[in-house]
Amino acid sequence: MNLRSLKLISKSFSTSLSRKKASKKNPEKQLRYEPLEPRLVLAAAGLVDVGAQPEGALSGKIVYTSGGHGIVANSNGNWGFQRPLLLNMIEDLGNQDQMSSFAEYAFNAGATVVPMRPVGHQPNEIILDNDDVEVTFSGAWSNSSASVYFGDPGDVPYRFASTSASETAVATYRPNVSEAGFYPVYAWTRAGSDRASDQLYRVNHSGGSTEVTVNHRMVGTGIIYLGTYYFEAGTAGSVEISNRSSDGSRVVIADMIRFGNGVGDINQGAGVSGRDRSDEASLYWIKWHVDHSQGIPDSEYRSSSDDGSANVSAPIRYAEFMNQSGEGSISDRVYVGFHSNAGGGRGTVGLHNTNSGGATPNQLLLAQSLGKEVNDDLVDQNGVYEHNWNDRGNNITYQASFNYGELNNLYINNEFDATILEVAFHDSQLDAELLRDADVRAATSQATVQGLVRFFNSIDGGATPIAMAPGKVTGIRAETAGSGSVTVSWVPPVANTYNGDAATGYMVYGSTNGYGFDGGTFVAGGAATSHTFTGLDSNEGPYYFKVVTINAGGASPDSEVVAAIPNVGPKDILIVNGFDRLSRQQNPVQSGAERVRPRQSNSYDYVVQVASAIEASAPGLVVDTTSNEALISGNIQLANYSAVFWILGEESTDDHTFDPTEQSLVSNYLASGGQLFVSGSEIAWDLDSQNNGQAFYNNSLRADYVADDANTYNVQGAVGSIFEGLTFSFDNGNQFYNVDFPDRISPLGGATTSLSYVGGSGGGAGIQYDSGSGTKVVNVAFPVETITSESLRNAFFGRVLDFFNFDVELSDLELILDNDDGPGVYTETGTWTTSTSPGFNGGTYRFGVVGSPATATWNFYAPFAGEGEVFVQYASGSNRADDTVYHVNTGNGVEDASIDQKVNNLTWVSLGNFSFTAGSNQIVLDAQASSGGSVVIADAVRVLIPAPSTDSADFDEDGDIDGRDFLAWQRGFGKASPVLADGDANTDSSVDELDLGVWQTQYGTTPLVASLAIPDVDISIALVSTAVEEEFSELAGIVQTSRISQISSRPAFTAARRVAMDSVFEKTFESEHSLTRNAATQDAESFFLHLVTDSLQEDEEVNVALDLAFEDLSSEIDAF
Repeated sequence: MNLRSLKLISKSFSTSLSRKKASKKNPEKQLRYEPLEPRLVLAAAGLVDVGAQPEGALSGKIVYTSGGHGIVANSNGNWGFQRPLLLNMIEDLGNQDQMSSFAEYAFNAGATVVPMRPVGHQPNEIILDNDDVEVTFSGAWSNSSASVYFGDPGDVPYRFASTSASETAVATYRPNVSEAGFYPVYAWTRAGSDRASDQLYRVNHSGGSTEVTVNHRMVGTGIIYLGTYYFEAGTAGSVEISNRSSDGSRVVIADMIRFGNGVGDINQGAGVSGRDRSDEASLYWIKWHVDHSQGIPDSEYRSSSDDGSANVSAPIRYAEFMNQSGEGSISDRVYVGFHSNAGGGRGTVGLHNTNSGGATPNQLLLAQSLGKEVNDDLVDQNGVYEHNWNDRGNNITYQASFNYGELNNLYINNEFDATILEVAFHDSQLDAELLRDADVRAATSQATVQGLVRFFNSIDGGATPIAMAPGKVTGIRAETAGSGSVTVSWVPPVANTYNGDAATGYMVYGSTNGYGFDGGTFVAGGAATSHTFTGLDSNEGPYYFKVVTINAGGASPDSEVVAAIPNVGPKDILIVNGFDRLSRQQNPVQSGAERVRPRQSNSYDYVVQVASAIEASAPGLVVDTTSNEALISGNIQLANYSAVFWILGEESTDDHTFDPTEQSLVSNYLASGGQLFVSGSEIAWDLDSQNNGQAFYNNSLRADYVADDANTYNVQGAVGSIFEGLTFSFDNGNQFYNVDFPDRISPLGGATTSLSYVGGSGGGAGIQYDSGSGTKVVNVAFPVETITSESLRNAFFGRVLDFFNFDVELSDLELILDNDDGPGVYTETGTWTTSTSPGFNGGTYRFGVVGSPATATWNFYAPFAGEGEVFVQYASGSNRADDTVYHVNTGNGVEDASIDQKVNNLTWVSLGNFSFTAGSNQIVLDAQASSGGSVVIADAVRVLIPAPSTDSADFDEDGDIDGRDFLAWQRGFGKASPVLADGDANTDSSVDELDLGVWQTQYGTTPLVASLAIPDVDISIALVSTAVEEEFSELAGIVQTSRISQISSRPAFTAARRVAMDSVFEKTFESEHSLTRNAATQDAESFFLHLVTDSLQEDEEVNVALDLAFEDLSSEIDAF
């Protein structure tokens, strides 16, 4: 061992320590607590910092698009939809869903996408103009004096910089994002003949950077889509506009960048719509940006004072305004509008106008190309979806007796071709159900892009290649391959008429948060099936991966996300993602209509919640992930893992929760002593109720189906179970997806109830089973990934891991308790009213009358005791109580706190610090005891309790921590596979300075080994004993790094040190070393070196002497 580098440190809850290696299955496991460490998200080790928009068959093309209709204001200013609710859909909303899906497919084929309605669903928005304080400039930029720009009158219109082959000028737009999430990003840049053909936008998101280029000689002076990216809350993200360009002697423009879509705020006489901008008609998306710009007349998009009428042609009019016909030709731009049909019939129809002035030059061909491609591709997939697609044959276009305003060449002026795709008939029961299927919408988008490729190829003389972007990979898995290494494997997609051409390569993307991904690693060859990442940081925690197929046509949609924690050691945990279902029954509902928003139904990335919770509870484990398809195919073996975590979400009968092969694999694994955690809301329904595996469910998963719907979202741990004391909620659709039919189950075959539903129909929500000979099962009847509180989800997984005999480290307790969380968290007495204004995190809040007998209670469970701080958040106002009284039930009693709710709107306000016991605790808002206003507000409570340390430095296990324990640590320093007796205080399989820090902290009531700070000097002190001869030279190394002499001027410590020395000499070496002792008073280092060089052998005597010295010294240091 080499002790020269020994550094003694002090450990406290606020000090971030090195990650500890969690032990494997350990019958003598210890429950440990550790503060959460911050996760590095950007530019993590082994990942690629910068990526780019995919290139494909539509690169260099401008694709204008819109979703027809949308909510509009009538002549009185009242808002309403243009089409009715019919068969669970409203066309106004379905058209926006289809346009959003198409925008992603077109973007992945290389197109510049110009949407006339917002893309996706993001009600938050941040708009940054060039002269906002959040926008900074480096390099040479000049102010424009143009009359057309985005901004207010008198603003600097925009700034411009000359292009350069290397980057010399950058404009950085840095938003303060209030809520983490996926944000569509847009640019507003004025077009012009002197613009760069490749203006570079660099979107810096939570996974790295993505570069997108736009030709502003072809398009501008309106909103252009730059893609959708995940941003963390705060100011870490940005968009940079760079002057790096291959187009010399041009300029780049910095004007406006938009993040998110926002909520409508246009008042047409009777108030605002109150709805997301994405629900509003295209007229208002265009109008909002024109109203906030200068020099653009309303006539560029508006044809009538009636909003409904004006909306018809608004998208095409403004597309023509944005389009720069002087650059390029009609064959490199197009407009596609999306609608659904009515009036009887089924299937897809492409619309075109008459030849008497209404049709664009190639409009009929465009309508035929898209109508035929969608029809044929969907018909080729008959048998895949809920119903077969209606084959219209060649009857795939329609021409009315009038000219459609949205396609009218009168407004387009031969600048580009345009069509409307009537995707299907929303008044047909079968078509309406298909239109509400996310996979059908995606297939329509892919077919539309393929139709565009064929169309452009036809009108540009073959310059556009007939190359179709490939389909998604399947069978993905991620397996650790040693410390810092992960192998990602997949099955290539099948190439056919509707699934694109064959792959020529793959982009494998990595992430450290599972949502923001890096620039991607290219893997060449369509036959490639894996890639191994090396150089990953095992201290980083989980890495997440997704695979995208590549060819000349563009990029496929993303695969599902897999996770791996690349530590070294045997395989610990396999996460199996069996949640493949994406059906219309999962759709979120808005205004009675189903919305096709896949992220709110199945985002295929729920391994993020699982892997991060495992890491938070037991860092250092080896964790892999597989799709269930890879398991079925035999590419990965359950028997290689100590435990399996199988997530099934809302997987049900049509998709098979466990098919016969999976049932056999799991049964064999459990019969061999395996440990299984499984969760899903439809498992019991599918296997037991519908008899798709009743024996397997009863005998292997140890449960019995009771009923289909618990009719609640709240759960609590059963008394005596592994979850005792835990109370939490799973999602009602506000966070992940709506778990609307969780099964009720009961235990069988020696299992016991571990979880029960709170409210609703009640009943069992989970079981636990321990065979006593290795096999263990935890089976819960709701999707564990939808537990709404991250800290409670982590605590839940900690209980499971502890049950499975993994060492568990619980993190600091941080709970956010909201009135919207339901009765498991929030309860009331008396009268309370829900406000119509937003509260915490955009949710509701409740208010009660001051002086009335009403209380609001937030309940929480603390898994450990500790000193914690409580915060509250509320919407302040002049009528609020300035003496709002809270009662904090700590378990030790009730303490009162009071705050002023007239101030500090929607910010965290501290109630103070409280000493909580382990177990159930409450925060109570008392309306009757409050005063100084009319109402009190009940919204959100935040509780922070640092985790205690249960590390032990009692190495000799004699009930006290003294000098003998120090000597045990000294002897065990660096020992392989140490145990507690060797000095491994924190059970991390290593005896090192961390363990000495534990000993220091726990010695008596005052540390003996400390780091003392003197101005400009950081001093480490170590009192070392003599030992056997072979240790002397290494101990001398410690002595030489000690600077005790530098603090000799401190009388109290000097006196304490002398007492210790006197104790050593008087009790053991009094006669032999009296002269040495006197010298040592002047120079402590000389004293220790003298002991070393004298090679004292009396080890046991030294132990006794030092024990006594330590006891004397401890009392002296108390005074010091």
